[in-house]
Amino acid sequence: MPRSPATSSADRTCEQLHRSRCLPSEASLHDLLTTGHMKVLKLTPFFHHPDAESWPREYDSVGGMQVQTWRQAVWLAEAGIHQHVMTIGFPGLPKLRQLHPLLWVERMMVPMPRIRSEFSGLVALTQSWAAATLGALFHRARRQDFDVVHAHLDGQIPALLVACLAPRLLGRPLIVTVHCSRLAVYTPTSWLDALQHRVAQWLERRTIAKAFAIMALTQRTAAVLAKDAQRVAIVPDAVDTTQFAPPPLAAVKAFRERHGLRKKTVGFVGRIAKEKGWPHLIPLAKALREEECELLIVGDGTQRDRLRRAIDEAGLQDCVTVTGFIPNHEVPLAMAACRLIVMPSMYEEFGGASIEALAIGVPVVAFAVGGLQEILRGVTPELLIPAEDTHTLITRAKEVLAGHHAKKVHPARLRAYVEGRYTPSAMCARTLDLYQSAHGNSTKPARVGSR
Repeated sequence: MPRSPATSSADRTCEQLHRSRCLPSEASLHDLLTTGHMKVLKLTPFFHHPDAESWPREYDSVGGMQVQTWRQAVWLAEAGIHQHVMTIGFPGLPKLRQLHPLLWVERMMVPMPRIRSEFSGLVALTQSWAAATLGALFHRARRQDFDVVHAHLDGQIPALLVACLAPRLLGRPLIVTVHCSRLAVYTPTSWLDALQHRVAQWLERRTIAKAFAIMALTQRTAAVLAKDAQRVAIVPDAVDTTQFAPPPLAAVKAFRERHGLRKKTVGFVGRIAKEKGWPHLIPLAKALREEECELLIVGDGTQRDRLRRAIDEAGLQDCVTVTGFIPNHEVPLAMAACRLIVMPSMYEEFGGASIEALAIGVPVVAFAVGGLQEILRGVTPELLIPAEDTHTLITRAKEVLAGHHAKKVHPARLRAYVEGRYTPSAMCARTLDLYQSAHGNSTKPARVGSR
């Protein structure tokens, strides 16, 4: 018997979801297939631009939030969610471009003076994005057709203001992903930041209280935000274990040769910014040189020049390699080129680089801050060390290089741990359920209990 057009459409959508491994719940899938594509407006100051081969550091070099918002948007598009992203972009990128049939990215900025800052890249960068975004939303409010507004918060005041005002302008329910919580995790990095911190905390409380639901990355942040939020769901960052898998040895060897790596290598992958704890890398590099090892630093950031000066002043040019920005598809090669990855962060809401390294089979030695505690405690708790403890960081790195903890850090064990907890399919299912709930309750908002 021939299948109806509706059944054929359902089969095609199911096949697409299976291919992407972003499988929503059966109820959510039924709603999606019978009502058509849901339309979501994503508001985020930071979003990775995968078509960029270089990234101007003054536009905030790529980090965990940028990569996750981009990946998650693509995975949700593959799961059938139509999304329009309003984000920061840098000169040379088109104003509007399509990354997927259901995913559009719009660059939002008003003209601004190019005043550089060691802490924020360009002064007023996020303020420029916020002004352009709110202006666009005000003018488009009467002709928009979005079902849900999804804001991604990074702890900065402009993003909090946009998240507060957008649902009022559009008359649509708000869902918030907290990539960095001022209330739960954030530590001010300068005297000016400390002055703004209380204002940001007040705005964060206001925003999460207005939102239909909050998506927290960790249990710790969820517990703090649940005091003010209507609904809290724990939706950690995810990693595609097909991309982040042990690369071919020939490709890893070519990467090492291209960057002049000749010895046992310890890696750091992330933004070169104060909060990432790069000063701890200098004494680590000195200790590694004594062990006939070397340090690879992958990434860029507003404090790269300061890092370079510190390397030069310590005379470590022969044992430290700094790649700068590399395309996202090369990150697995960089990680696989290392015996271990170190993460000496001051704070981390989640710490996405850790699950990427574990997925490849590379152990992580990290300060016990933020989400790193929840991630590593479940697989290699002995490689979690007290924050700011440079001596123990060096000791643990040496132990791993010497072959200690071999059973705990076996690549297959690390990879299986990630596959069981941090998959795109789980992220898509939870997110889609929240979208459907928000859309279904948008005409009759009611306060619901935290979960």
